[in-house]
Amino acid sequence: MIKLEHITKNFKNLKAVDDVSLEIKKGEIVCLIGPSGSGKSTVLRCINGLEVPESGDVYIYDQKLDLNGEDKGRQLRNKMGFVFQHFNLFPNMTVLENLTLAPIQVMKKSKSEAEEIACQYLKRVGLLDKKDEYPNKLSGGQKQRVAIARSLCMNPEIMLFDEPTSALDPEMVIEVLEVMQELAQEGMTMVVVTHEMGFARTVADRVIFLEDGKIIEENNAEDFFSQPKTQRAQDFLKKVMH
Repeated sequence: MIKLEHITKNFKNLKAVDDVSLEIKKGEIVCLIGPSGSGKSTVLRCINGLEVPESGDVYIYDQKLDLNGEDKGRQLRNKMGFVFQHFNLFPNMTVLENLTLAPIQVMKKSKSEAEEIACQYLKRVGLLDKKDEYPNKLSGGQKQRVAIARSLCMNPEIMLFDEPTSALDPEMVIEVLEVMQELAQEGMTMVVVTHEMGFARTVADRVIFLEDGKIIEENNAEDFFSQPKTQRAQDFLKKVMH
C-alpha cells in the first residue's frame, strides 16, 4: 500500500532521513519509534507529500507520489488522513465546521451530507455533544479526538499519526489511544510516530526503530520489545520502558 524507496531528506546541512526504504501492507499497523530527531516525523511527512525528499520515491498503491503532477498527487494524498501533534484545528470554526470544511470543498459533498458524516464520526469519538463548540473550549484530548474524526470524514484508506499524544496530559492520552485502537481493530492501515511504547507493543504489527535518519531495526512488535537485536535498540528500550 505504501512503499518508500531510498528516501533521503535534508534540512540545510542536517540529513533528517538517510536512505530509508520500507513497505507497508494494507491493514498493517506500523509504529515508528526512536529518539527525538531520529527522522520519524520526516519519514511520515514524506509519505503524504508534506515534505518532498531530495532523492528516492514514494509509492502509494504502486503509483508514484508526484507532487508536480498535481491532480494525480492530490488524489493519492486524499487517500491519506494525517493527524498532527498539535491538532491543527481552525480556531475560528466550530467543531462541526472543522469537520465539514474539507468534505464540502475537496469532495464536493453537500453541506447536509457532510454534516451527517461529521456527526457520525463525532459520535464515534464520543464528542457529538461538542459539535457547536469552538476548539478553545475543548481539552487537549478532545481536540485530538476531533482531529481524528476530521481525518476520518475524508474517508481515508491510510491514517498517518505524528506523535498524536505527545502534547497531551497523561490521562488524556488514554482516550486518544482508545480511538486509535478501535481503528486498528477495524483494519485501518496506520503509520504512527509515537513515544507510547505500551501502545506500540499492544497495537502495532511491526515496529521500525530509527536513529539519525536511518532504520536501525525493524521487527514484529512482540519480538522487537522482547528481544531487540541491536545494542542501540536495547539501550533505547531500557531507557523508555518502565
